[in-house]
Amino acid sequence: MSQSLIILGASGNAYDVLDIIDAINSRSQTWKVAGFLDDACKQGSRYLGFPVLGGITDAPSLKDCWFINAIGSDSTFRRRATIVKRSGVDPGRFATLVHPGSCVSARARLGVGVCVNHGASLAGDVAVGDHVSIGPLAIIGHNSVIDDHSILAPAAVVSGFAQIGRSCYLGAASSIRQRISVGDEVLVGMGAVVVRNVPAKTTVVGNPARPLESRAVV
Repeated sequence: MSQSLIILGASGNAYDVLDIIDAINSRSQTWKVAGFLDDACKQGSRYLGFPVLGGITDAPSLKDCWFINAIGSDSTFRRRATIVKRSGVDPGRFATLVHPGSCVSARARLGVGVCVNHGASLAGDVAVGDHVSIGPLAIIGHNSVIDDHSILAPAAVVSGFAQIGRSCYLGAASSIRQRISVGDEVLVGMGAVVVRNVPAKTTVVGNPARPLESRAVV
């Protein structure tokens, strides 16, 4: 019997979540999407054919449902932990969704609320924290750690023995050298190549990646 699933965030990321659900259900009917919760959408409206059931804080009133957080971009990634906390959902009620077209080692460990998209590859002894989003074709090398609430955009590469902090965003096609440590709340720009450790709350861009200098507004 399929289980009801509610998606936090009526956003573009919901397309990826729905694609993962469709792929899982094509193998075995596992999930039935009950609808969305989104503070910016009117309750009773529809998004991608599913009803908007209320705002984020309405989650506890929806019994016997699982949840997944689809909110997160290069501008909102640092708020992902706050969004999950505001939902008031018990951690045990968040689903972990793994696309059957991904390759996840039997020796990898995934937390709750994780999304693994098509074509992603997770090697042995990879540890993925809670509420992490792993984009299509992203690669995580052996013995690496991805902490809670972080996002790997499509085709991001994390080489072996790397440490990615909490609430980070690794841009599309970015690369992290082996044994590199990336601090909490770091933004790695699209296509950036990280060859040195990155302090927390830093934005790095380029090849090799360097901190993005802030510019005064004239």
